[in-house]
Amino acid sequence: MKHLLKYIFLLITICVIVTPVEAKKKQKKSQKSAISKKKTTKKKNKTTAIKPKQVNTEKVNLKELLNETTVTVAPTKSDSVPEKVVTILSAFKPQLKNVAKIGFVNATANVDTTAVYLNYQVPSQNLSFEYRPISLVPRAIVHDSVVSLTNITNFKIGFGNYSHQYAQLGINTLDKWKNTHSITLFDEASTGTDHHLQIIREIGAKYIGDQYINKYNNIQTQLFYNHSQRYRFGLVPDASRLPESNYEHNFEHMGASFALLNTKVKQRLFNIHPIAKFEQFQGIIDATNTWYEINNPMYFQFKNKIKFNLDISYSFNQYNPTGIIHQKNTILRGDPAISIEKWGTIIKAGASPVWVNKDNYQFYPNVHLQKKLTDTNYLVKTGWTTLFDNTQYTSLAIQNPWVMPVADMKITTNEKKYITIEVSAGKRLDYSIGVSINEYKNLPFFNRILGTDVNTFGLKYQAIFEKRASTLELDAKLRYQFSDKLLFVNTLNYKQFNLIKDNAKPWGILPLEVNSSFNWLPNKKWIIEASAVYWTGAAQFESNNKAYDLKNVFVLNAGFTFKLSSAWSVWAKGENLLDKPYERWAYYPSLGAQITGGIIYSFRK
Repeated sequence: MKHLLKYIFLLITICVIVTPVEAKKKQKKSQKSAISKKKTTKKKNKTTAIKPKQVNTEKVNLKELLNETTVTVAPTKSDSVPEKVVTILSAFKPQLKNVAKIGFVNATANVDTTAVYLNYQVPSQNLSFEYRPISLVPRAIVHDSVVSLTNITNFKIGFGNYSHQYAQLGINTLDKWKNTHSITLFDEASTGTDHHLQIIREIGAKYIGDQYINKYNNIQTQLFYNHSQRYRFGLVPDASRLPESNYEHNFEHMGASFALLNTKVKQRLFNIHPIAKFEQFQGIIDATNTWYEINNPMYFQFKNKIKFNLDISYSFNQYNPTGIIHQKNTILRGDPAISIEKWGTIIKAGASPVWVNKDNYQFYPNVHLQKKLTDTNYLVKTGWTTLFDNTQYTSLAIQNPWVMPVADMKITTNEKKYITIEVSAGKRLDYSIGVSINEYKNLPFFNRILGTDVNTFGLKYQAIFEKRASTLELDAKLRYQFSDKLLFVNTLNYKQFNLIKDNAKPWGILPLEVNSSFNWLPNKKWIIEASAVYWTGAAQFESNNKAYDLKNVFVLNAGFTFKLSSAWSVWAKGENLLDKPYERWAYYPSLGAQITGGIIYSFRK
């Protein structure tokens, strides 16, 4: 019995030991068979690689596939490549980062075959001949290519009511050194029907050229001449038969400007952009004005986006109110500043030393902050600076064509604190709004001269320099481009005077002015333009020293050009189409509706 139990115990022990070994052998055999199957599959794939793929028509449940956390991908190129394990966390969802678009708008330029368009910032003005200021000369030169209009000559003539006559000759050439030249000659005249002295004539010439020094630098030159002839007819009886020389109010204006431009500004650590300007003006009773200015903007650009500005400007103005007395005003200004660009922010900080007439020296702050709001289309600009205007008889005559020479010419200053928000809302819409607080010294106002014999010499205006004035100003602009051929531009300027020290009212200053323009190119033959101007009347006073405001004004203008052939075009324009005479300056009414039309002849060399 004992021996039997020993044999049974020995048999059980042998079974316990042998069973796991056999299991391991079977597992190894299964693994070997799986590997051999994979090898045979690879061999089959290699042999059938050139055959077209069989499309699996079996439906696959994407949710079940995504629920699988681990998928084994067999190697396809070599038996020695180990197996790869791909872990699917979730479905791929591509998303674009919300980045604000830069407001680049491909605006279609107005096609004018008569002359070269340059982007000058000039004050808005109405289009009626009586109150059209003398031709403005741009104070800031902007480089603009005229290559597209080279070797073209245009001749434009037109006639209209009020004995309106217009003639213009434009020549644009490109010489053998690739320099561009643009020459414009014009003559315009009109005669009113309500008054025999309501006459105006303007003749002028202008030259613009680009002379290339080398492939990186060029000089832009501008020369101009303008003569304006008109008569003071305000409050003069139409039955008066006194000599017209008693009422003559003629201006003569000429000048030149030169600017050095660089086409590789971004690639240079040191940049300089000198501009020199000269003007000569002659008004009534032998009053003359000689003015020149030199601006030298320059800066050092460091690699860490730090910029050091060192702008220097000098202006000289010699004013002769009677042809005998000489008055000289000078301004020397430096604008050293450091600007840092980081995190979408530009910070500029500096101080401006200014010498006025050599003996008057002051220091002014010059601070500017520009910030692009994150994930928005908003650009915020704010700052504090002081502006100087070496006032000329020229600039006074541009604002009011009926102004007389002043006895003492003043330098106007404006301490300006401002904030502006610019918005680019898509590819076609951009707008801005700005608010500023301005502290003026010697701001010119305009009012009629009392106590003179207007019947003999006509109504005259005088410039009054307000010693101190404070304003709250609002500037807004909206630009909308419906398409590449349709563009709307609207501007608004509002002035609220909070403080005037010497005068009761801001004589002659418009409180509100709104300008709108419309440009449409329906096809290659048509150019259609329209504009509208609205302003609230300026303050004036009567002989009894009672102040009053002129009536509000709304002026509508429109015009078109139609191309008959490659050489011939017809044009027409209408001014003050509502046919409502208005007064920008008291007792100088405008003409009614003015319609002018004519032809344009263009040819290439």
